[in-house]
Amino acid sequence: MCRLVWLFCVLLAFTAFSAAQVTPPPGWTVQSTGGAAILFSPGEPSSRVALTLLPPGSPIGNVKSWFGNQALALAQASGHTLGATDVTEEEGILLRVVQVENQNHMKLRMVFYGYRSARGFSIPILMIPPRVSDQDPRLETANQYVQQLAAQKFELSAAPEAATQPEQPATGWRPKTDIDLTYHAKAIIPKDRDVPLKGVYVFVGYAFGPSYGGVGTTMTWGQRATQQLLLLFANGVAAKTDLKGDNLAGHHQAEGFATMDVANPAAVAGAPYGHWTDNADTIHIQWNIGAPTDLAKKGNTLEGKGERWTPFQLVEGERMEGTFVRKMEAGLRSQWIVLHKNGTFEGDGVNVTMGGEIVSPNFPAHGSGTYEVHKGSMILFFQNGFTQAIACIIDAAPNGDARTVLLNGFPFERVR
Repeated sequence: MCRLVWLFCVLLAFTAFSAAQVTPPPGWTVQSTGGAAILFSPGEPSSRVALTLLPPGSPIGNVKSWFGNQALALAQASGHTLGATDVTEEEGILLRVVQVENQNHMKLRMVFYGYRSARGFSIPILMIPPRVSDQDPRLETANQYVQQLAAQKFELSAAPEAATQPEQPATGWRPKTDIDLTYHAKAIIPKDRDVPLKGVYVFVGYAFGPSYGGVGTTMTWGQRATQQLLLLFANGVAAKTDLKGDNLAGHHQAEGFATMDVANPAAVAGAPYGHWTDNADTIHIQWNIGAPTDLAKKGNTLEGKGERWTPFQLVEGERMEGTFVRKMEAGLRSQWIVLHKNGTFEGDGVNVTMGGEIVSPNFPAHGSGTYEVHKGSMILFFQNGFTQAIACIIDAAPNGDARTVLLNGFPFERVR
C-alpha cells in the first residue's frame, strides 16, 4: 500500500476490485480502493462526483465534536484545507462541508455525512469537482443514497462474517462489502536484519505513465512530472520508489525506508524491487517486473536512456531541538510536534500524516515518547508501546538547523 497516504493513498489509489460488491445508484459505477468503496457518477471524468464509503469509526466523547474532527483530519490528508462549515444535523445525519486544494491545485468540495451504524459511526464522503454546481441532480442522487444508507444503519464490514445485512432499498441495489480500511503500522527492521544502503539516487524529470488527480477525477496516461528514488542495498537488492506521494499510481513509501525488509526474499519478490550488479562502469538492474535497466557511471551520477540519477542523501541520525507546526487556515486546528536533542518528543495531531483516527486508529492523536531518524524515516516510539515510522525529509536553514520537517509530505514548519 502507498501513497496516501497511506491515509488518503487508500482513498486515492485504484487497486483491483474485490469480490465483495457495493451496487451503486442507476447509472453510477463503483471501484474498490483496498479498504473503501468509491461510487462514481455518470458524466465527463473531469466533472464526475464521487461518493466514498468507509468502514465505521468509534466515536470518543461528544459525537458531534468527534465527527467534526474526523472530517477535518480526512480533508487535511487529501490536500490543503481552504475552509470548512460548522457541523450541522439534518434528520439525524451530521453534515460538514470542507473545501480543499489537492496536489494538482484543483479546488474541490468535500461533503462529510455522519450517522450511527451497527458497530459505530459511518462517514460517507462526497467529493465535488469545481465544475459541478449546487443544483446538479447528481448531488441530490448522492444525498438520497446516503439517506437510505443511514436509514438502514448500513456500514462496511471488516470481514464477511461480520457484515451487516441491511434491508435492500426499494431501488434494488445492495450495499455490501468485506473490505477493510484500517492501516497497520509496519514493523521497524531490527538492527541485525537491517541491510545498509550502498547508494541512493534521485531522478527529477518527466516520465511516461499513469497519474491520478484524486477522488472525483480519473487516471490518465501521458508525460508527467516525477521525482523518483533509486536505492541500491548492500545485499544486491534494488528498489525504485516515488520520492513523494503526489503520483499515487506509483510506489511511495509512506513510512520511509526503515520498514523496508530487503533481507526477506519474499518481501522483495515483486514491485518495486529488483537486483543490481556493478559491472565496472555500469550498474545493471534486473527488475522483478519490467525490462532491465543499465545505468552508466558518469562521475558520481548514473545515466541511462533519458535518465540522469544524482546522489541523494536520506536523513540519518538527526536530532533536533524545536517546535514544528503544520499551520492551517484560520479557524482550523493545526498539528504540532516538539523535538528535543535528547531524542524525546511530544506531539498533537501528528497521526494525520498516516490517515488520522479512522484510517490509523492505533496511532495516538496526542502523546510523547522517543524518536529516531533512520533511512529517511522518523520513527516515533510512544510511551504506550506503539511505534510508527513516517517518511521524513528535513529542509535545513543556512545555519544547519531544521527549518521544515516533511512527514509523509506534510510540512511541519519551525515556529521556535
